[in-house]
Amino acid sequence: MHATIQKPVEEILGYFKPGERVFIVGCDNCAAKCHSGGIPETEEMAGRLKSRGVDVIGWCVPQPKGVSLCKLANTARVLQEEYGKETGQADSFLVLACGQGFHTVMDATGGSMVHPGCDTIFGGETVSDTFITEYCSLCGECIVEYTGGLCPVTLCAKSLLNGPCGGAKDGKCEVDKTRDCGWQLIYERLKALGRLEELSAYKEPKNYSRWSRPRSLTIGEGEVTFKSLSGEHTVASHD
Repeated sequence: MHATIQKPVEEILGYFKPGERVFIVGCDNCAAKCHSGGIPETEEMAGRLKSRGVDVIGWCVPQPKGVSLCKLANTARVLQEEYGKETGQADSFLVLACGQGFHTVMDATGGSMVHPGCDTIFGGETVSDTFITEYCSLCGECIVEYTGGLCPVTLCAKSLLNGPCGGAKDGKCEVDKTRDCGWQLIYERLKALGRLEELSAYKEPKNYSRWSRPRSLTIGEGEVTFKSLSGEHTVASHD
């Protein structure tokens, strides 16, 4: 999921021109879990902006429940069919979701003016209702088979691929002493798995062109094609 936090309302207010009619769109998946753009937060944002003189002509959090805003077909259907009267009068849309949902609303509304209501922090794991943490940097070249399932690019503050820097003390990172050393975690994980020999294998530098933006994934009949600056990579989606 994508972790998001709401932007300060003062920053959001600066987006709007005098008399601008705004429709607010939230997300019932990731943003709802982050309490940055679910139904309560979207309704509250509408009230906050109205109380400050913004012409909010409506708001919605596309349903069915739990479906991400970045589902283009569903978002377009909801905005055009269920809220068409309001959205047809809108000068702009304020999106309480991640950057993917933001762009989806722009596409779903035919390229209308869209304002971001949230900052997208990272893609993470929902450990509990109150804690989300990052374990993957979406680098496009996963090496966790050799590091016990723990990603050094993400967990090591320096993204080192071949062991620790030597600056950790008592298992804590020298960059942030409240943070566990990523390589200490990897060592302990491999030890528990009986696979410490993995540490002796040299990891080649990563192909960072696969991390270049924008990337795309095309799902075809029996195959999937990934595209980045490193070129196109097509693999069979099943045997």
